[in-house]
Amino acid sequence: MTTRWRLGLLPWFLLACGARTGLNVRDAEPPPPQCATDSECDNGMFCDGLETCREEQCIPGAPLICMGSTACTVVACDETARMCRSTPVTADRDGDGFRAPRAGTSPGGLDRCGEDCDDTDPAVRPGAIERCNGVDDDCNGVIDDNATLTPTGNVVRVSEAAVAPSGPGGVQWTGSRYGVSYWGYDAGRAHVYFRQIDRDGTPTMLQQQVTTTPNDAFGAALAWNGRVLGAVWQDRRDPSGGYEIYFNRLTPDGERLGPDQRITFARGFSVNATIAWTGEEFLLVWQDERDTVGEGGYELYAQRIDGEGRLILPNQRLTRDASNSESPSLAVSDTGVALAWTDGRSGQRAVWFATFTRGLTRVIADQQVSPVGQSAVGAQVVWNRDRWVLAWYDDDGASPDHEVWGATRDASGNPQVASRRLTADPGFSRYPSLLPLGDRVLVAWADDRDGEQYSLWARVFHADLTPLGAESRVTRTAMGPTASVYPSLARGPQGDVGVLFRDQREGRIQAWFTRLQCAIPR
Repeated sequence: MTTRWRLGLLPWFLLACGARTGLNVRDAEPPPPQCATDSECDNGMFCDGLETCREEQCIPGAPLICMGSTACTVVACDETARMCRSTPVTADRDGDGFRAPRAGTSPGGLDRCGEDCDDTDPAVRPGAIERCNGVDDDCNGVIDDNATLTPTGNVVRVSEAAVAPSGPGGVQWTGSRYGVSYWGYDAGRAHVYFRQIDRDGTPTMLQQQVTTTPNDAFGAALAWNGRVLGAVWQDRRDPSGGYEIYFNRLTPDGERLGPDQRITFARGFSVNATIAWTGEEFLLVWQDERDTVGEGGYELYAQRIDGEGRLILPNQRLTRDASNSESPSLAVSDTGVALAWTDGRSGQRAVWFATFTRGLTRVIADQQVSPVGQSAVGAQVVWNRDRWVLAWYDDDGASPDHEVWGATRDASGNPQVASRRLTADPGFSRYPSLLPLGDRVLVAWADDRDGEQYSLWARVFHADLTPLGAESRVTRTAMGPTASVYPSLARGPQGDVGVLFRDQREGRIQAWFTRLQCAIPR
């Protein structure tokens, strides 16, 4: 009795200690039973392991660990199959039996995981028959394998007879027609014009006048982004009287998409603009006098423009040297941008080369590409599958070698194929133009080997610039050479190549068009 009495008289704060510490008489009781057998714990899922019953409680199983995943396959548990299953990381969306490469890679690359270079077209796949269509049908990295490009001999005047003199601006295939730009004089003023040409060279619309102000304008270089054409030209409509760079976007029919945009606002002349589409934006490069007005010096400047025509950051200066940097040529690879231009910093005109990121951060320092002592002008550069290809010509009147030259640089800009002659004839070869073909490159140029007038010639070279096949004469008339110069090349339908050039066969200097036709020997 005494013991019970004493317990009953314990202080209240000792009896309450369980509440203060979180202890409770019920906490010490065992949990209610969950199971008696393993089957009562089974959740019906295979991949999370086998659940078991231990001391009347369900114990989770160990998830199945699947080994063997690689960069191209993921090995994971398949609940339906109740086993580890290997799944490719890339798809075969067009159902041709070949998978697309991983994002950020290309067929033939490291860890590409797929070799289908176009997984939206079942006719394009490894092992397919190569056709003349301007497409790499068999996904070997080569467009129109072993194709020959034969001049058709058909030429058409692009500029109207009343617009003269006139000259080529640019040419691009827009999916159904060639879009062609050119400049020409009308009533004493030069304007930029546009016209559509069908596959065989027949104009399909009247010429459109792109520039409408009563001031001289010359150009325009063109770039196609799959929807619209970007056009850039030089124009002196502004009160200062100097040439400035202008830009607009054009529909495939040549309709302007808004007012012309003035790109440069600088002292002196801004001229000789070129343009490229990087896959995300238009990139413009030109020579600019703003830094040495009155001293005759030019530097290269650039402007980025998005697909809707909006400027990205201000003009950016690309070259810095003590002499002229002029006549830029621009090319875009999968990862970067290259420029080639003529520069006099070495004491004589020479061709120089540099690479940049697409955001125009410099990657390598300027490199002289043409041989020391050669007066080199007319620089051209293209990206050809895995390398930069350059061409130019020797313009020194005292030189015994008036030929077109070429060289290549690897993707990083390192010298690959040293400068070498691409032409060798008694005449003066000049104004080269390049078109990349994957394992080959097409070179077109003007040549006066037959007399005092120039004709256009073309030849296909291997990627290492060794000749592949004979030279082909592209232009001539029954009267002989016709003063054909300044060729511009564009890949067309069915493997054809469109050629825009200047010619005076009708007695006036005007813009003309012809084409090279593709054929693949079987």
